Amino acid sequence: MTTTMKKFLILSILTAFALAGCKEKEPAVYTLLGDYTPYGSYMETLKGRVASVVETNFWAVPEGETYAKGNKMTRKELDSLNYTGDFEAIFDDAGDLVSCTGMDENKKAIWKWELIKENNILAEAYYTYLDTARGHQELECNTEGDIIKISQFPADADTLFNWASVTSTPGGDTVITQWHNYKGEPARRTLNLYNELDLFTGYQAYDKDGNYLNGSQLKYNDRGVSSEITFFNKDKEPASVNHFTYEYDKMGNWIKIVCKDDKGFVIIGERVYTYFE
Repeated sequence: MTTTMKKFLILSILTAFALAGCKEKEPAVYTLLGDYTPYGSYMETLKGRVASVVETNFWAVPEGETYAKGNKMTRKELDSLNYTGDFEAIFDDAGDLVSCTGMDENKKAIWKWELIKENNILAEAYYTYLDTARGHQELECNTEGDIIKISQFPADADTLFNWASVTSTPGGDTVITQWHNYKGEPARRTLNLYNELDLFTGYQAYDKDGNYLNGSQLKYNDRGVSSEITFFNKDKEPASVNHFTYEYDKMGNWIKIVCKDDKGFVIIGERVYTYFE
């Protein structure tokens, strides 16, 4: 991890899937901002039936004991800090992601994920970068609608590139995503961890030989929104710590975040939501 919060989309598609959003269900009373968004390794549960969310990031300027919004951060600056890029996520009324587009400071599309349903169940995901198709995934669900297998293909062929099995522990407190190469040999493994309230509390990543690579641990405030995240290096030592304070809309979703890391960076993020009635 670098000095600031790692929330950026893992474009190599080695994300850990949350076993959610793949089932036929009633209109959602919450919306998961997670896989196929910049929050794939830092999942948020949004309150209410969110139709879209747009996030924009700025440098923070000291103003007394608090901070004011400064210059808009450029894509290059955000990438150099491994911080969340500007994006727009669009959902359907069942709470499933339809698309997510990452944008530069001029609102130009850089990357995009598009999700396809069959019989109201997520079945495929397509990825483009700078308007060029880069690859797609086929998703397999169990009878309960949970994702149990992800198959990754290049954009210009039907040749399997790699695949992952997705399982959950009996108590549901750990979701395990085990990747394999095209030969079926084990590769990277990722664990998503949850507490008794089903809040995402962090992840752990391991290489093909079972060696620890990196991880995170989250803490939450009394609104159920993350207040602190610690990132760990390959030696399981803290690499950086970020602290968050918020302003909220009437639904309880944050519309302004102040992120302060332990190295001195301070960033302000803003969000605009639309909701289904």
